[in-house]
Amino acid sequence: MPSQNTLDSFKITTIRLIEEFILERITQLDPDAREEEGHIYSPRKWQIILNHSQLGVGLTFLEKYFTIPDNFWDAKYKWLQKAQKLSNDSNKLLNFLQSEHEAFINFYKDAQGNNKDFLSNLVTLGNEAQTNQIEININNQSNTQVFFTEDKIIQLCALMAATELMKRADLHNLTLSTLENIFEISSNKISLPEFKLAKFTGVATPPPLRAGVESQYRQDKWKSNANQHGVFEVTSKTNPNNHVEVFIAGDNDGEILALEAAMQVIDLIGIEAAKLQLVLASYAFKYHNTFPSKFILQGSDIIKMIGWNKKHRAKKSEKLAELASIAFHLGRIWIQCTWVEGKSKGKAVDASVSVSPLWVIEVDARGQMNLFTGKVETPKEVYLNVSPGPWAEKWLNRMGNKAGEALLQFGWLATEILKIDPYHDEMALKLAIHLTMTSRIKMRNKNQYEYKVGTLLEAIELEARIRIARQKKQEAYNLKQRWDSALALLMSMGWCVTFDTETYPEWLMPDRQAEKPSNWRKEKILDQLWGAKLSIKPPQPIPQLLEEKSKQSKPKSTNTNTKQSQLILTGIDIRSKRESLDVSQKALADWAGKTKAWLCMVEKGKRKIDTKLAQELLTGIDFLANQST
Repeated sequence: MPSQNTLDSFKITTIRLIEEFILERITQLDPDAREEEGHIYSPRKWQIILNHSQLGVGLTFLEKYFTIPDNFWDAKYKWLQKAQKLSNDSNKLLNFLQSEHEAFINFYKDAQGNNKDFLSNLVTLGNEAQTNQIEININNQSNTQVFFTEDKIIQLCALMAATELMKRADLHNLTLSTLENIFEISSNKISLPEFKLAKFTGVATPPPLRAGVESQYRQDKWKSNANQHGVFEVTSKTNPNNHVEVFIAGDNDGEILALEAAMQVIDLIGIEAAKLQLVLASYAFKYHNTFPSKFILQGSDIIKMIGWNKKHRAKKSEKLAELASIAFHLGRIWIQCTWVEGKSKGKAVDASVSVSPLWVIEVDARGQMNLFTGKVETPKEVYLNVSPGPWAEKWLNRMGNKAGEALLQFGWLATEILKIDPYHDEMALKLAIHLTMTSRIKMRNKNQYEYKVGTLLEAIELEARIRIARQKKQEAYNLKQRWDSALALLMSMGWCVTFDTETYPEWLMPDRQAEKPSNWRKEKILDQLWGAKLSIKPPQPIPQLLEEKSKQSKPKSTNTNTKQSQLILTGIDIRSKRESLDVSQKALADWAGKTKAWLCMVEKGKRKIDTKLAQELLTGIDFLANQST
């Protein structure tokens, strides 16, 4: 077994070799590098040196940013020990090291590219290399002794170990921006103010997004299609030609996962991915007039939004790592949407899109990178660079042109539901998500808040659980208990639940002490529950906001007195209402797809508009005012 001094020397020599390689790589890529007094000066290289050098010790920055697994060092120590045993027989030693020797020389030749000085700046190999004589040249740095050791076996083994690590981490192919991010020398560091979702916020709810969210918690609805791809399909109940198909992309371009592989991803990310999608959908709501939009979210903020800050047993780095994993896999979800939504001038509006990502997500994890995996496994922070897929351009944009139709692509989210713990209150979370995402559909009904229990359970619960509950008395009891608990939790969060006394008897209601009637056994409790009716309203002010939105979408009644209508809807009226509701001129102009100058002329009466366009502007004012509440 090598002595501790030998092991320490081997380890520090290996680390310093990698550090010097990184410095040379940054110098090679630095666009601001210049020659000064016969040497190449790289501002980025010297920023690392000045930030991390310690007087009398030298550079020690690698282990701050990279993690080298202990099992690697253990294996290389054994390898070093074997090499040292062969040190008295140069032929056996050369045979033992030959393959590694060729590997590291080829690596440096590939890394240097067109820069012939790159290899010589790092390593000088002469004829003595064949007899294990290697000298490290660090380009006249003052800390040359750090890279030099009298033990040539340690020197050579450290160089080969360093080469293996650099190859595994693909250090010679890292871009300058990546290196800047890793070593915290980027001039464009991300600095975001903390963002908190309002208690009630707008949320995009078009069919593509509803399908994407539902696919996260209805694993049983995933099927295998004719191409043997895993697919989650949602078909319109009113038009079977309208449907959305959800897929999961593989690692290779154009690859779609088969059912078994797709289910592994869904099981991994689960309903927490649905919660994250609601957060993203709230941002899509805010940016709907400027697609294709891109926004950056900070992991620490998202953790608070979705209630993970209450997970006291998990470290922050573990929460960030899990969030990064969910976001990465969420970015692999693709959709194919074929849908006709609304009508314009008597012609169908085609809102179908080709296969495209649901969300385009770049996960930027900051912290130590594992040299073996190339991943930041214990991040200090995570940033998500997000934009909706191409589907959003057709579903969420140009709202001024289709105000009555397009406004129905949005609902309102009570953000407190994002903090529901799915491990303890799974059904409550799924019920709240379902009611939120389908509010657009229900708005078209007169009794938009009325439901049958069976309809809701079939929408949110796994088919297998329902089937077993119908077969086993204990499972039926468990299902009803979970349903009662879900309703109780939502009511405690401000949701208004009203039971239909004719179909939902008091003894069947949650937490009721009423005695069961004498004939209650004539029908199974689960069957009675299935037909029971109730009304579920989200907390205020969501019902009022939805009602206003519904009124905006209804056809306007024909007014025979056109001149009177035109007199009422003047530019002055538009400006008066806009200012009274604190809506900016620019926001309204953007909403209508017009310029601020155009709206200014309208409000001053210098540009005439017809009644229809004036009414649309008033609709926009109401919408923007509600959005800011």
